[in-house]
Amino acid sequence: MPGRLIVFSGPPCSWKSTLAALLAGKTGLPHLEMDRARARLLPRAGHTREDRRVAYRAMLFAAEPLLERGLDVILDAPYGHEEDRREVEETAARTSAGFFLIECEVPEDTAAERFLRRGPDPVRRDLTGQRVRELVRDFRYRNTGLRLDTGRLTLEECFQRIEAYLGYTVPAKPV
Repeated sequence: MPGRLIVFSGPPCSWKSTLAALLAGKTGLPHLEMDRARARLLPRAGHTREDRRVAYRAMLFAAEPLLERGLDVILDAPYGHEEDRREVEETAARTSAGFFLIECEVPEDTAAERFLRRGPDPVRRDLTGQRVRELVRDFRYRNTGLRLDTGRLTLEECFQRIEAYLGYTVPAKPV
């Protein structure tokens, strides 16, 4: 039986990586994150659109055999460009994987505040408070999966909605 492709999408500072890492940590599922893939594959490259495309392709290349073996995989990236969204959906279709889109929405002020609190991003050196605001303002949501307002919901509330959307309760890890 094919696995499930669980995709966390959204602009910077929308908690997509936080929620994806939380799900991965509680389930042990593979978690492929675009900025880390890009930094690993192209350590001295700039954060250009082409560099990000290489990372997107690498994530799908790694995810495909796992999905075909029946494993669930978490992908974590903005998926703000239509071609990136199309490619991830095509991968799910090609592997007969279940496709679960989780879109993390955030108000501009909240995203800018989160960015200032966490400080400069060592991977995304191009991000500034103003750039975060622009990316939040310009982000296009699909509204075809689960959409979480991370400016209104707590992390716990977001995670509970993710569990319900995926159709299971994540067992707590023993302490």
